[in-house]
Amino acid sequence: ELQQPQLNYAPFFDKPKIVLPDIATEPRFALDEVGYYGATTIFFIPLRDLYLLGLLNSKLGFMYFKHTCAALEGKNDIYLRFKRQYLQGFPVHPINFNDPADKAHHDKMGSLVERMLALHKSLSAAHTPSEQDRLKREIESTDGQIDRLVYALYGLNEEEIKIVEKR
Repeated sequence: ELQQPQLNYAPFFDKPKIVLPDIATEPRFALDEVGYYGATTIFFIPLRDLYLLGLLNSKLGFMYFKHTCAALEGKNDIYLRFKRQYLQGFPVHPINFNDPADKAHHDKMGSLVERMLALHKSLSAAHTPSEQDRLKREIESTDGQIDRLVYALYGLNEEEIKIVEKR
């Protein structure tokens, strides 16, 4: 339903963007490169930013959202509200592109997130249980690499990492 005020946002829907649900049990940020129009319970960030996508979906990101977002209690789960006011304060680690180490971290995040996107696409097309299992293990490994990179970016020590990993 694109009523007049919302029509101003139409050009953003046609471009790549990070999409997210209003309510979820964990961060479920996804990249839309097709140009989908979301329903009323979908929000988006009008960027194709793989670095940001990796940060938002990381375990550290999840910890941030668990402590920041309003929550709804379900029977067995807590549902987080991913509203703008909670996303605005997300502490994105700034990258100094003149610093080779910072640029390398940024580029590594981008390549890991690209790999994660490709793995999920392959998983949805996998035909055999053994192929699905192999892809799930690769997804888990890549997810761990992203988390370790995020911990390094934010300078977490081993004790802090254990706290994040406990969730």
